[in-house]
This record gives sequence, structure tokens and C-alpha cells, in this order.
Amino acid sequence: MDISPAAPIITLFIGALLTYLFGRTYPKPKFTGLASLLFLVIALVELLKLYPEGGRVTYSLWGTQTFLEANGLAIFLGVVAVGLGILVLTYDVSHMKDSPGLGRYYALILLMVAGAIGIGFAGDLFNLFVFFEVMAIPSYALVAFRKEKWEPVEAAVKYTIMSISGSLLALGGISIIFMYTGNLDLNTLAQSVANMDPGMAIAAAGLIIVGFGVKVAIVPLHMWLPDAYQAAPSGISALLSGITSGAGAIAMLKALTILIPTGTHPGVVLIIFGIISMFVGNFMALVQKDLKRMLAYSSIAHMGYVVMAIGLALNYLPIAGEYAFRGAFFHIMNHAVMKGGAFLCAGAILQSIGTSDLHEMRGIGRKNVLVGVAFAFFALALAGVPPLNGFISKFFICKGGVDAGGWGIVAMSLLILNSAISLGYYLPALNTILFSRDISEKTKLAKPSPIWISIPIVIMVILTVSLGVYPEFGLKIVNPAVQYLMSFAGGL
Repeated sequence: MDISPAAPIITLFIGALLTYLFGRTYPKPKFTGLASLLFLVIALVELLKLYPEGGRVTYSLWGTQTFLEANGLAIFLGVVAVGLGILVLTYDVSHMKDSPGLGRYYALILLMVAGAIGIGFAGDLFNLFVFFEVMAIPSYALVAFRKEKWEPVEAAVKYTIMSISGSLLALGGISIIFMYTGNLDLNTLAQSVANMDPGMAIAAAGLIIVGFGVKVAIVPLHMWLPDAYQAAPSGISALLSGITSGAGAIAMLKALTILIPTGTHPGVVLIIFGIISMFVGNFMALVQKDLKRMLAYSSIAHMGYVVMAIGLALNYLPIAGEYAFRGAFFHIMNHAVMKGGAFLCAGAILQSIGTSDLHEMRGIGRKNVLVGVAFAFFALALAGVPPLNGFISKFFICKGGVDAGGWGIVAMSLLILNSAISLGYYLPALNTILFSRDISEKTKLAKPSPIWISIPIVIMVILTVSLGVYPEFGLKIVNPAVQYLMSFAGGL
């Protein structure tokens, strides 16, 4: 190994500082965006250099030994976060060009991505919590970036209050573990927690699920999400949906896995939360009239699929763990691509007609053919239509349910039912955007999207198709994460 696991995180921290300074001193915002894009590309190269050998770096903080570890799970989350960040920043170079304070905007994005990478690399609960906050805090400001309007500020305040409350609860769960074990090292905690008081172990698991569950937006901890996704700039909606929710799920998984020896059975709770989130997210999406809000509720449903898959893996580890983990991680990757692309399409439409009201965008897919056709791919993939990528990851989750048997088959059936329910809002949205003959007045005045906006959308369409037709392409990153989790959890 010729590169430190800390390298991509340090690169993005330095990039955030330099981008902020560059934005304040250089008058052309497009070049500020390109500078931040360069740092993300460098971080991606560093991540790929760590694959597949990984590595570990140890340091002392306030007299406490702590470390970062690059393993299959860490590199998986890092590649997803940085990859989506690159595509969103490419989009935002054009989409956000007239917004003031772009140096702050791009710097905050780099910090948020660095935090997501750190969650994967964290080898102890201290680093896990710190990087979770490094990811979360910039996201509060990014939701409210368009502060000249009250709606984003209100959404950001609600998001901040709920997220900070969740962080404190998660910290409480971590504190209980430390109080009883005197240890935070994820690789050695399993031996320490085995003798924990069962009641305190259950309390720690509950606090961790609720605390990190706020960021994942599992129901009923989801109330911040629809407002935040709707009010935020579309690129930030894509990042929140594609990065922070998935990173939150992985933070929860890493903290819960070490509690398996205590007999708390967190998998059962996650299966229940996942199923409830699926139904609530999809049924609420059915009645939405705003495209971004519809996509926001859909994100709740998709995180429900992921949480349910993680629950199946933890609860039926020896017999269903491999396929359930593969489905969960592949769906995190696929969701970043297809939901991220859908939000970018929504942003392109919003820029063209000035609203994300579905009624006002009748026929926009005829005026802006690329965006309309791209949205069709993303919508069908999100609904799980074969042979697109959403179908493949749902297939792996269902395979995990079949392997589990019993309640696993029930969970699989409910996932299939929810995929069918999602067609109830994706198909009408497609009909409005792409096939409506009654073209709205706003659509008649719309102009095609700029090339910088079109490039990442086209790339995401290609990924949506290729990850479905040739899933081995994505599984090269997913499988090492699965192998790491199966080895780590199986050895507990």
C-alpha cells in the first residue's frame, strides 16, 4: 500500500478550505466549481488506489488511541459518495452559476463528502460519531443555501433540530457502550460487549437505531426530509438522498453489528422499521403534486428497502446475510445513481419553467427531450422495472428474504408489493412529463438545458442501464463490502 487511508479525507478538507478562499478572491464562479471538482477527482483516485488492499492508520487524540481503516465497506461508501459528488458538482457548475456565495457552497459539499468517507473509514465509535457530524453539519447549511427565501430556512431549521436530537441520542448509545466496556475499537468491542447488562445493551441499540435513524429518515423519524429535499437546491437534494441517507444507514450498521453478541437482535427492529418506511413513503408519494416532494417521499421508501435488507442480514446472518447485505449495498449505490439523476432532472425542469409543480410541467419532456427521456429511465429504475439497476438490487434483497424463509419471505413479498405501488406515482408523472398532449403555458416558454447540466444526467442514465444489464460492474465495489461485513459479523 503506497497511500494512507486518511489521504482522501485530508484532500477534501484541504480542498474545502482552498475552494472557499478561491471563491472569495476569484470573481468567476464557474472556475470555483471546477476547482472543487478537481479535489473530488483527486480523492476518487486516492480511493481507487486503496482498492482492494485497504490499509490502516492509527493516531492518538487526547490520550486515546483511535484509527481509520480502509476496508471493502469503507472504499464502497467512499466511491459512491465521491462519484455522486463529482456528477452533482458538474451539474451545479451551470445550475448554480448565478447564486452568490458559491465558494461557501462548494466548500460545504466537499466537507459533507469527506464526512461520508470518514464514516466508512472509521475504525472506532469515536471517529464514527465525529465523521457523522462532519457530514451532517454542512448539510444543514446547504439546505438553507438559498436563504433569500423563507422556505429553505424553515426546512433547514426543522432538519437541524431533528438531526442534532438524533445525534445526541446516538451519542448516548455510544456512551453506554463505552461506560460498560471502556473501549471504542470496533474490532475488539465484540469481546467487551458480550458481558454487558442485557437491559443496557438493548438501551444502547435502541438509542443508536433512533439516533442514526433520523439521518436515514426511517418512519416515524422522517418528518424533516420532505421539506428539506423540496426546499434545497436540486443538486443538494440529490446528495442528501444519495449520500447522507446511505452513509447514515452504514453508520447505524457499523454501530449495531458489534452488539450482536449481546443478544439484542437489532435486525428484527430494523425489519419492522424498514417495512413501515416502505409503505409510508410510497403511499405519501402517491398524493404529491410537486415532483421534488414526490421524489423525497420515494427516498423514504427506498431507505426502507435498505434498512429492511440490513435487518434481514443481521437477523439471519449465516443463511441470508450475504445476499441481504449485497442487496442493501447495491441498492445504496443504485439509489445514489437513479434518485440522484431524478433530482437533477427535476432541477433542470425547475430551471426551465420556474416550478416543480407537476401540473405546470405538462409536456416538458417534449420540449426538453433529453431530460424527459432521462427521467423515464430513472423513474422506471426506481420502480424496479427490469433490466434496470433498481430491479437487480431489489432482486438480491428478495433472494436474501427467500434464503431467510418464514418472515423473510413475508418481507420479500411486501417489497414486491411496494415496488408495484410505486408505479402508481411514477407512471402518472411520466405521462405528465413525457406524453401529455396538453402542454402548459410554462412549458411552451421553456428552453433546452445547458450542456453542463445535460452531461451528468446522461452519465447517470448510462450507469442506470449498465448497472442493470451488467451488474458485475457495480458488484466489483459492492462485493468487497459484503465480504468484509460477513467476515466481521461472522467472527463476533
